[in-house]
Amino acid sequence: MHTMTRLAVICFIALCSGIARADSIPMTDFIQLKTGMTEAEVLYRVGVYDHETVATDYFHNVIQKTWYYIPAHSERSNSHWITEIVFDGTGRMISIDRYKP
Repeated sequence: MHTMTRLAVICFIALCSGIARADSIPMTDFIQLKTGMTEAEVLYRVGVYDHETVATDYFHNVIQKTWYYIPAHSERSNSHWITEIVFDGTGRMISIDRYKP
């Protein structure tokens, strides 16, 4: 499958599944995430995020994006982690953090 076709499929799936909650990222998937990955690679590995913040400059160019994966409320919510993934303006991951809610 060509790279552009794969990216288009990933984006389509991401847009269509925007209604569902992302939930927390399991540790087995979290350890596969590395700085330098693209947004498409992250979407492919862990799915759609729950919340996104976007920082732009005066001309509305994206400077930084942050994706949040937030655990669903449950009885065992203290065993879940919030994952925060930060991308630069080119869509490359520059940092990843994981913490308890």
